[in-house]
Amino acid sequence: MKKWFLGFITIICLVLVGCSKKTDEKTYYDDKFMSSLAKGLESRWAYTDSCDDESKEFYTTAIKKELDEIGEYSNLSFKDSKLQEEAIAYINSLKECNKVAQTFGADSFYEKWFDAYDNRTEVLNKINKIKKIKVSKANQKNLDELLASGKEVQNNNNAKEQVLNLINSLSFAKNEEDSFEEYAEYTATVTNNTEFTIEDLSVVAKLKNDQGVVVDEEYLSLNNWTPSETRQVEFGTDKTFSTIEYNIDYIEIKDN
Repeated sequence: MKKWFLGFITIICLVLVGCSKKTDEKTYYDDKFMSSLAKGLESRWAYTDSCDDESKEFYTTAIKKELDEIGEYSNLSFKDSKLQEEAIAYINSLKECNKVAQTFGADSFYEKWFDAYDNRTEVLNKINKIKKIKVSKANQKNLDELLASGKEVQNNNNAKEQVLNLINSLSFAKNEEDSFEEYAEYTATVTNNTEFTIEDLSVVAKLKNDQGVVVDEEYLSLNNWTPSETRQVEFGTDKTFSTIEYNIDYIEIKDN
């Protein structure tokens, strides 16, 4: 009887330990997210292919098709932290698209929509680099187009960041020979240390005084600027300034 009792207790303990291990195991949603992502995209494409009535409802419904499938993953755990980061970023990009969709009919709608679209496709491309998005053969072309757009956006943003870092390294010196009492010319030399050929670049240079107040704006332009090539940049002003803030107004990078 005693042996039987001890055996029974042992079995109960093993069962409890097994249950405890199962309880302690964390559930990760990496694969489920990828399946839901594909399902949401295909649901969206099915809707947009069947409806050509452009309206606020058209845009919001298309976005909802995706959010209905993946919205919950913002609060779920992923084994791959980078995938989780991009999953949340993609969900947020859809929410931003939805905000823009509410402004359908406004003059600024399309500009804002294309900006939101670019951000969405860029994040989607990042997700695909981490884990391949698998859709049906019939929709592969739709996915390829989104990923191609996202890759282009990512490359352009990367180029823009590198060029802005390059422009921020400019160090202008006063050209005494071409300056007068109330007007001064400033020049700087800069080498294109990026990997890109910059076909067209327009930069706004904000001249600020000691208090940080913008006292003048100058435009700097460079064209067909190849890697490792050194250029001279110049501007003139009749204002006294202490610092310069640069912003890219327009940039066009040559395709590799």
